[in-house]
Amino acid sequence: MNFLRGFSLNAACTGLVFALGLLNQSLLGRVFSEEDFGWLRWWGTTAMLGALVCGEWLNKGNAYAAGKGGAPGRLAGNTLVYAAALGGLLGGVVLVAERVGGFAAPAPWFWHLLAATVALLVLEKAVEAIFLGQDRLKSYSLLPVFFICCYLGGNLLVLGGWGGGLTAVLCAWGASVGLVSLAGLALLRRGHRLGVDRALWRQLRGVGGRGGVSVILIFLLFRSNQYLVEHLLGAAALGIYSVAVIFAEMMQRLPNVAGAVLLPKVIQGQEGEVGLSLRVARSMLLFSLLGAAGLLLAGKFLITLLFPKYQEAYLPLMWMLPGLVVTGFGSVFNTRLAGQGYPGITLWAPGLALGLNVALNLALIPILGLVGAALSTSLAYGLWGLLVTWHCLRQLGCGWGAFLRGGEPPPSIEKP
Repeated sequence: MNFLRGFSLNAACTGLVFALGLLNQSLLGRVFSEEDFGWLRWWGTTAMLGALVCGEWLNKGNAYAAGKGGAPGRLAGNTLVYAAALGGLLGGVVLVAERVGGFAAPAPWFWHLLAATVALLVLEKAVEAIFLGQDRLKSYSLLPVFFICCYLGGNLLVLGGWGGGLTAVLCAWGASVGLVSLAGLALLRRGHRLGVDRALWRQLRGVGGRGGVSVILIFLLFRSNQYLVEHLLGAAALGIYSVAVIFAEMMQRLPNVAGAVLLPKVIQGQEGEVGLSLRVARSMLLFSLLGAAGLLLAGKFLITLLFPKYQEAYLPLMWMLPGLVVTGFGSVFNTRLAGQGYPGITLWAPGLALGLNVALNLALIPILGLVGAALSTSLAYGLWGLLVTWHCLRQLGCGWGAFLRGGEPPPSIEKP
């Protein structure tokens, strides 16, 4: 699928997912107290972090192996076996920990649901990665739409029809992830037999291991301050801050879409991908500037409309915007580096930015509260985006001025 067609499809699906997701978050924000809403965001962030730690190496390895011609059925079979073993291991850890000392939790079955959802997320994301590596963008784009429809519908049922609370919503989330995983496996089985191939593990561990560490560092760069906000200011403050993060994620969605569509073209070494990477990065810079201007003008109105109890989120959101503009084009260049097998900068650049983020948060949150968290994150975002962009532009022989003006790389670099 060519870039424009794949990008249009993925962007449309991502826009639908975000719109339904925003409606879903608005529903939850209205029903839950600030504290329960903060715990929900904490749980979701921890589930995604757990899935990254336990399975991102498999995710990245699957995408790379599928792009290089790996058998989809065997990749899917390996993934299914690993996810099942992981679920059993995590469930056992929770049971042992409960018998030893117990976990404090805001809702029944909190940790059991977390363990199950982590394993299901690993399965879901690794299956989607196979579609991405094969450049099957239709399946890759539609599975998240299926997820958000299931999750939103489940929440409407458990909150409106059954009068459930936090535990019911967590169950709806986990069940939705499970349904998407089954749908993805069913699609992969069409024309391919599921099997297990031990030889593939060696191929996955190399590229997948480096990619997994890189993605975990970037995830912590974007989300670690939520843990610090909860620790220093409490779950209710995290609920308010989470609303700012929801709108910040809106600005990150389209660059992530562009990167996802670009990735298989870089892995496969398609002709013209260098110039395409530069054009896409410039487009994401323009999008980020327009998105920041839109939130500056209409952000307060949108927060008041959708999250009337969380109007304090507007000011932290404004302090995030400068860093979000830089990450718009930085994430595109980072995706290009991912397609090259994750060179060293994909590890040390987010690691350095993460260290800065944590240090600034610890220093500024006690003084400035949520504004301190947003300012710290914005500076760290900017550092990461600039470092990655600098490396890519130097690699391509394209200066900052040429990049911003729309210059093209030397012809020798464009050769496949």
